[in-house]
Amino acid sequence: MEVIEIPSAEDRFVLHFETERHEVNAFALASSLVGLANAVKEANSIINPGYSIEVVVERLEDGSFRAGIRTIFKKTRSVFAHEAAKAIIYGIIGTWIYDQTLGEDKEPTIIVNDGSVEIRSGDKIIIVPREIYEAKKAVEKSERFQDSMGQVFNGALKDPDVTGLKITPPGKWPDIPSIPRDRFNGFVERYVGDDANTIYESAVLEISRAILSRGRRKWEFYWRGMKISAPVLDEAFYNDFFAHEITIAPGDMLSVVLKIYRKADPDSGILINSKYEVVEVSGHIPRGIQTSF
Repeated sequence: MEVIEIPSAEDRFVLHFETERHEVNAFALASSLVGLANAVKEANSIINPGYSIEVVVERLEDGSFRAGIRTIFKKTRSVFAHEAAKAIIYGIIGTWIYDQTLGEDKEPTIIVNDGSVEIRSGDKIIIVPREIYEAKKAVEKSERFQDSMGQVFNGALKDPDVTGLKITPPGKWPDIPSIPRDRFNGFVERYVGDDANTIYESAVLEISRAILSRGRRKWEFYWRGMKISAPVLDEAFYNDFFAHEITIAPGDMLSVVLKIYRKADPDSGILINSKYEVVEVSGHIPRGIQTSF
C-alpha cells in the first residue's frame, strides 16, 4: 500500500521535471513557472484574504531538473494581528494534483477523520490535513486556478524530453511519484482551451477614467507608459468602494492582478496583447502617496 502524506504547513516546494538530459527547455520552464505562480496567487487570494503572495525561484537543482520555489506573504489590507497567513498553498496544490490523478480511472473513496482526510484509490492512500482538504475544495472551484494548473502541464509538454512532472515539499521528493507524460493532456485538455494565450501579471495602474459601477464597462488606465482599457471585475473592491472605505479620483493608482489576452501576429507569429481585465485589486494608492494601504 502506497501512502502519501501531505504536510500541514510548508512555504517551500520543488517543481520536478523528469528528464534524462538533466536540463529542460527554457520556454517550457518559463511557461510552467508562470502557470504555477498564477495558481499559487489564485489559491492565496481565496484562503488568505488581506495577504498578497510573491513566488520566487530560490535555486535550480541537479537530479532530473528541479526548481526550488518559495512563497512570501505580505499584508495588503487591514487584517487582525492574530490572522497570520496560512502556509498551506503547497498542500492545496499537491492534494489537487493527486486527487485529480486518482480520480481518472475510478472515483476515490474519501474518509473524513477529526483532523485529517484520507483519499483512497486502489493501492494508494493520500492523507491530507482536514484544513487543507477543505481549502482545496474551495480553491478548485476557481476556473483561474484550474487554467493556471493546466498551464503548468502544458508548459512541460513543450519539451519532448520531459517524461514526468511532480510538485513536492523540499527534501521528500523520492517518496512521491511523478505524473507521467501520458497523463499531461488530461490536465491540459480539461483546463487550458481558448484561454491558453492569456497570462496574469501583477501591475500598478494609474487611473485615467473610472467607471464606478459594477459590470464590464472599461476603465482607462496608464500602464508602462501606454494607455489601456480594462473592466474591473473584483467584487470585493466594489464592496469596499460602496462602503466608502475607498475614494477614487483621477491620478490615483491601483495595485492589481491584470489578466492579459494575447493573440499571434499573423506575419511574425509573435504574441501581441489584445485586451485586458483587472481580476483582482490588492491595493489603492491615492495620488501623491507612494505606498498603498
